[in-house]
Amino acid sequence: MSPELVSILVLVVVFVIATTRSVNMGALAFAAAFGVGTLVADLDADGIFAGFPGDLFVVLVGVTYLFAIARANGTTDWLVHAAVRLVRGRIALIPWVMFALTGVLTAIGAVSPAAVAIVAPIALSFATRYAISPLLMGTMVVHGAQAGGFSPISIYGSIVNGIVEREDLPGSEVGLFLASLIANLLIASVLFAVLGGRKLWARGSVPVDGATGATEATGAGAGGGPGGG
Repeated sequence: MSPELVSILVLVVVFVIATTRSVNMGALAFAAAFGVGTLVADLDADGIFAGFPGDLFVVLVGVTYLFAIARANGTTDWLVHAAVRLVRGRIALIPWVMFALTGVLTAIGAVSPAAVAIVAPIALSFATRYAISPLLMGTMVVHGAQAGGFSPISIYGSIVNGIVEREDLPGSEVGLFLASLIANLLIASVLFAVLGGRKLWARGSVPVDGATGATEATGAGAGGGPGGG
């Protein structure tokens, strides 16, 4: 079996183990690299380290550390509450606020699962309160996370752009980001129309408590009262 095929199979095993077990994928892959390098590729330690993208590693650590600071100092909490306050307008804008919020979080460095974990509970609570399709709200959150996922300072964007630069391949950081943003925006627009978003435009508005992000429905915004705002 060729070293290339062995490397691919070991990589698959690493993904399976890290997905099904509580094991850090990076640490597991690092150990696997030494195993494959010494036993299959006949490399010494210097040869294995030569293939390690140290500059990309530093970028990823910096981006994730920056997002951790943003969470610790309350920046992401402020962002969540500020975005929630925006839904005091039309109910039809609620899914788009959640789309934009998850997009901003991933664009500034959050991994997609973390951004979805932050926004999804808020989004689904609004979906329940105002009779919005949970499927619509969930897809808007997910595609919002993917829309910002390839910004130049995001996790995925840093990985892709780092590899492209290291391999001297043609590419554009802004082009990659805009391609992902536009593609997910178009998909979200279709889903919004198909999953009941058009009906939400006829609904009323909801005032939002600026301090807590809690909402109280009034008029048509509550889903059927005649005295809408």
